[in-house]
Amino acid sequence: MSGEHMSGNRCELMELGFSIDTWGEVVMVFYSKGEVIGLMPVGLKLSEDCTLAGRLYRGSKLYSYIASAKVAELPCIACISEDPQLFYMAVFEKSQTIEIFTEHRCPEEFCDACLIGLCKFFDGDEAINLKISVKEIALHRKTPRVFTRASAAIIEALVWFTKLPYVDCKDIERVLERIELLKETVYRSSQKNIYAKLIENIYLAAFKLVKEDESSRCGSRDKNI
Repeated sequence: MSGEHMSGNRCELMELGFSIDTWGEVVMVFYSKGEVIGLMPVGLKLSEDCTLAGRLYRGSKLYSYIASAKVAELPCIACISEDPQLFYMAVFEKSQTIEIFTEHRCPEEFCDACLIGLCKFFDGDEAINLKISVKEIALHRKTPRVFTRASAAIIEALVWFTKLPYVDCKDIERVLERIELLKETVYRSSQKNIYAKLIENIYLAAFKLVKEDESSRCGSRDKNI
């Protein structure tokens, strides 16, 4: 496998952006006898024992296979990328993406880094719990960082907030609802206090701006302009 290699430990995983309080989004590839048997986006959190934890939800073929065959563990790769193209391909072009990971265990054109290890499976209520022991890290970029929905949602909320003063009056409530949905995304995907504070401040500022607009430029006479 191409790329720089180093042994996986907590410090190195944290340097890649993994943490105990925020889900990091990766594309997971599962192997059996050298063949790809599952590929999908998965959220992972860092555990105290320097492993990564995630969940495999009911409904996927891999979930059904693991549950019915009572599979205890599988070799796996977690592909780290901040490029949304890989996540799109993992959902809408799954067969093509599987071929890529069959030919190249860690394709450099799609993965900034890969975590190579062993994934163990444990029964849960509505999901199979994953525990990944990282044996090796392959780096293709100097400073790869795992993608997080929380940080992406905060940035998107900021973009919508800056657009609010210029949005048509008929659309301002819709923009506020959009920011509120992004706030919920942050709360679901992270327990970082700073993230919660940032998104709450953005939402409160947006709410205040909408109410001011509704009483001024978007008063009753102007709503249909």
